[in-house]
Amino acid sequence: MKLYRVLVGGTAVLLLWGLLSAAVVSAQSPYPLAIDQYVNDYAEVIDVNDEEEIRSLLAEFETSDGVQMTVLTVLSFRDYNTEDMTLEQFATNLFNDWGIGDADRNDGVLLLVAVEDRELRIELGAGYGSEDNGRMQRIVDQIIIPYLREDNYSLGIYEGSRAVVAGLRGEVYESLAETRGNNVPLQTAVEVGEPTAVSRSNVSENFGLILLGLGAAGAPLGGVLFYRYRRYKTRLCANCQSKMIRLDEQADNTYLDKGQITEEGISSIDYDVWLCQNCEQYEIIPYKNWLKQYSKCHKCGYQTLIHSSTVVYSATYTSTGLRRHRDYCSHCRYEHVRESTIPMLVRTDDDDNSSSWSSSSSSSRSSSSGSSFGGGSSSGSGGASGKW
Repeated sequence: MKLYRVLVGGTAVLLLWGLLSAAVVSAQSPYPLAIDQYVNDYAEVIDVNDEEEIRSLLAEFETSDGVQMTVLTVLSFRDYNTEDMTLEQFATNLFNDWGIGDADRNDGVLLLVAVEDRELRIELGAGYGSEDNGRMQRIVDQIIIPYLREDNYSLGIYEGSRAVVAGLRGEVYESLAETRGNNVPLQTAVEVGEPTAVSRSNVSENFGLILLGLGAAGAPLGGVLFYRYRRYKTRLCANCQSKMIRLDEQADNTYLDKGQITEEGISSIDYDVWLCQNCEQYEIIPYKNWLKQYSKCHKCGYQTLIHSSTVVYSATYTSTGLRRHRDYCSHCRYEHVRESTIPMLVRTDDDDNSSSWSSSSSSSRSSSSGSSFGGGSSSGSGGASGKW
C-alpha cells in the first residue's frame, strides 16, 4: 500500500491506493516486498543513473524477448525472518515468492546481491538448461565479482545485468567500463556463451597475448593497461596522415567550449585534444568519468547535472515519510526541486519481538509503482553464485 503526493491545480492532494490482495501477501511473507518489477535496491548501493539504465535495459528485455529479469540488493539475507540457511535457499524461495518469469516457460531471472554477506546469486527459472548455469557462472566470476571486490557495486550490478541479458540472447557482451577508472575487468568484450572468447580487435596481437597472460588474478591490471593503450596510442591525422600530439590539460582548453571546460572542471568528462602540427587539424575525444554521478542536463546538454536527495522526515509504521530531490546543473545553473512520498514501513511478521521488519524503501527512484511478475518458479538448481 502506498501514498503518493499528487499536485492538482497547485494543491497537494494525497492519493491513497493499493492492491489489498498484494498487501495481505506481503504482510504474510517474510521476504522483502517487490516494489518495482526491475530494480529493488534495498541496500542503497546503486546510483540513480545506473538504476535507470538497468530498469530501461530490463524493460526492453522483457518487451523484446518476453523474459522477466529483476535485480535485488539487500544488506544481509539474514536480516529477514526466514528459515533459509544459505543465500541460495533465500534466492530460490524469494524467486518463487515473487513469481518471477512466465508461469509456463519458467524463464525468469533474479540477480541478488547481499552486500554485508559479500555474496551474490543469479537465480534462473526452472525452464533453463544446465548449459546456462556455466554461462551465468562466468558472468559472476569474470564480470561482476571484480567490481564488487572494489566496492563498486553500482557498476558491477549494471555490467552484470548487461552481461546476463547478452548471454541469454546469445550475444557478445561488450563492457561500457573502459573509462570508469581502474575497476575494470580484463574482458572488454566477452562471448558469455564461450569462456575463451576475448575481443582484441583494437589491440595488437602481442599486446593482446600479454593481457591474456595476466589471467584472472591480474584482471584489474589488464583492464587498466588496455584502457591506457587505447587512450594514449599514437594517432594519425585523418587529413594528412601525420602523427598527432596530445595537448596538456591547459593547452587543450583553447579547443574546448565553455560547457566542455565546465565538465572537465567538475571531472564528469575528461577531454583529450589531439593536434596535427602539420595541417593544424585537431580531434577532441571525450572520456566520461563513470565514478562521478553527473548526468546530461536536458537544458544545456552537458554532463553537468547532479541529483541529490534528502529525507525531510522518515516513514514510520503508521505514517509515510517525505523525501526532497534536487537537480542542479553546474554549467547553465538549471535547478529543479521536487518531493516524493516514502511509503510506510511494512511489518512482515506477527511476532512483536521479530527483527524482520522491512521498508518498501523510497519509491522516488522507481518508475513503476509495483511489481507485475508472471508467476514463474525456480527449482533451485539453475543459476550461479559467488563470494568476494
